[in-house]
Amino acid sequence: MIADAGGLVILNLLLVAAGAGITGLAGTWRGYRGLAGGLGLDYLVGVAAFGVLAQLLYVLGASLSLVEVCLVCAALSIGAVRGLRCGGAGSFRVGPAWVFAPAAVFLVLLAVDLWYQPLWAYDSWTFWTPRAYGLYALDGLDTDWFTSGAMLGGARRDYPLLFSAVEAAGFRFTGYETRLLDLQTWVFLLAFVVMIYQASSARMRNVVLAAVLLMVAAAPSTASQLAAAEADIPLATLVAAAGLCGVRWLETRRRSTLVLTAVLAAGAVATKIEGAIFVGALFAALGLCSWRRSRPDSAIAIAALVVVVAVGLLPWRIWVAVHGGVPTGAVPSLTPSTLVDHASYVPRAAGYLLFKLLDPRGWLLIVPLWAVALWSAWRAARRGVVVFAIVTVALAFCGLVISYWSTPLDLHFHLATSARRVVTSIVFFCAALTPLLADATSRSFGQPSFVRSRED
Repeated sequence: MIADAGGLVILNLLLVAAGAGITGLAGTWRGYRGLAGGLGLDYLVGVAAFGVLAQLLYVLGASLSLVEVCLVCAALSIGAVRGLRCGGAGSFRVGPAWVFAPAAVFLVLLAVDLWYQPLWAYDSWTFWTPRAYGLYALDGLDTDWFTSGAMLGGARRDYPLLFSAVEAAGFRFTGYETRLLDLQTWVFLLAFVVMIYQASSARMRNVVLAAVLLMVAAAPSTASQLAAAEADIPLATLVAAAGLCGVRWLETRRRSTLVLTAVLAAGAVATKIEGAIFVGALFAALGLCSWRRSRPDSAIAIAALVVVVAVGLLPWRIWVAVHGGVPTGAVPSLTPSTLVDHASYVPRAAGYLLFKLLDPRGWLLIVPLWAVALWSAWRAARRGVVVFAIVTVALAFCGLVISYWSTPLDLHFHLATSARRVVTSIVFFCAALTPLLADATSRSFGQPSFVRSRED
C-alpha cells in the first residue's frame, strides 16, 4: 500500500501543477516564491479544471488512461511558465507557525486514522466508488453501466462526474485501492486549510485565523465525512475557494480573478447537484453587490454564471438525456400541487438545517464566529463584502430548503440522512471568509498572497 500511496501523491502533484498553470496564466503569482505562496488555491483550481475537462472528455468518448491523465495535467500546467518567467522574487508571506500548527496536528492525526480505516460508508460503496471503478475498469462511460438504475440509485444518475473522475484517475496511479479514497478526500481538506492560511494578510487577526483553521480540521463532522469518502467535502472546498476569489474580484475588478472564480465554480457544479445551488447563490450575490458600482460588472457576473453551468454541468446532462432514459427512482418535483402538499416541509427543513449549521457537535463554533466577524466588518465599514457574505449564505440556505420542500422522500428520513452533509459548503464558505471579515483594522482586506498579480 505504500507504493500505492506514492501513486496518489504523484496524481495530486500533477493536479497542483495543473492549477499553477491556470493561476500563473491569470497572473496571480510570479517567481518561485510566489508559486509557493498559493499552493492551496493551485490545487483546488487544478482539480476543478481537471475534473471539468475529464467530464467533457468522458462524454466525448475518451478513456482517460494514465497517459491521458498526465497529458491533460501537463496541458493545463503550461501557463505556469508565464508566472515563472515574470521575473522578480515574487511574494510569499508565511504567517506565524503557531497559527497553523494546531490545525496541522489534527490534519496529521486525521491522515493516520484514514490510512487504517476501511471504506465503510454505504453511499461510497453503492454509488461513488462504483462510478469511479466503472470509469477506470471500463475505460470510460459504458452506457449500460452508467445508466443502471440498480447501481446508481435511480434518480442519482444525474450526479455529475468530477469527483468520480478524480477517483478514477487515482486508480490509474494506484490500482483499485479503495482505502486510499479516504486520503484523496483528505487532500481536498488539506488544500483548503492551506489556502485559508496562505490567504492571510499582515493586518489579519492571527487568533481568529488560528481558531478557524483548528475548527475546520478538528470539527467532528469533518472527521466523519472524510472517513465516508463522499463528495461533500470536495464540493465545499471548491465553493469556499470560489467565494474567496469572488471577494477579491469585488475589490479589484480584475477579470483574471473572476476567471478563477468561474473555474472553481464550474468544478463545484461538476461535483454534485447541490453545487448548482451554491454557485447560483454565489454569483447572484456577486451580481447584486456589483450593481450599484458598475452595471456592466454585474452583467459580467451573471454571464459568468451561465458559462459556469454550461461548462460544468451541461455536457453531462446532455449525455444523461441521450443515454439515460427515464430515471427509475423518485425525483424532486416543483409542481404547484407538490409544493402546496409539502408546505409544512418548509419550516421543518429550515429549522433542521439551521440546527445542523449551529450544532457544536458537528461544526463546533464556525458559523457563530462568522456571525461575529460579520458584525466586526460592518463596524469597519466594509459593508459591501458583508452584504456579499450574507446574501450568498441566505440564498444557499433557501436553495437547500427548496430542495427538501420538493423532495419525494419522507422528509424526516431525507433530512436525517443528508442534512448534516449538505450544509458543509455553507460552513466552509463561512470559515473561509471569517478571517478576512474579522480584520477590523482596515476598511479593505489585505493583499492575500494567492491573489497578488503582477500589477501589485
